[in-house]
Amino acid sequence: MDLEQQTLIAKQVPPIWLKILVIFLIGLGIFFRFAHLGQKGIWFDEAFTSVAISGYTVPEVRQFVFNERLIPVAALDKYQHLNPDRGFNDTVRYLITKDPQHPPLYYSMVRLWAQVFGDSVAQVRSLSATISYHFTN
Repeated sequence: MDLEQQTLIAKQVPPIWLKILVIFLIGLGIFFRFAHLGQKGIWFDEAFTSVAISGYTVPEVRQFVFNERLIPVAALDKYQHLNPDRGFNDTVRYLITKDPQHPPLYYSMVRLWAQVFGDSVAQVRSLSATISYHFTN
């Protein structure tokens, strides 16, 4: 092997510090993707997702909320968690009949995820974080 071939081979192997840096940055990205999922504010679409997977409908929530009296925050909590009296079929039926612009596959996945892992904000967000991690890597 002549000097030119050795130089070419040496240029193709990245230095060890670069490998360590890349591994560290990937680890940091994974950490930030999953860190403090439950401590950030809730966006409108996340609130809608919680309502959809709870089995309630947006018209039901509106009727409860907009009734000319003050509503305590705790009273709204039931619309943000799974309702044992309403199941997976209620979620899908609502999305198909009342809100067809939202694809039922994602909400079905979130509903099943919440039934297995819980329906707190962090647990519901963890599905999206997991999916996005797998599709970006």
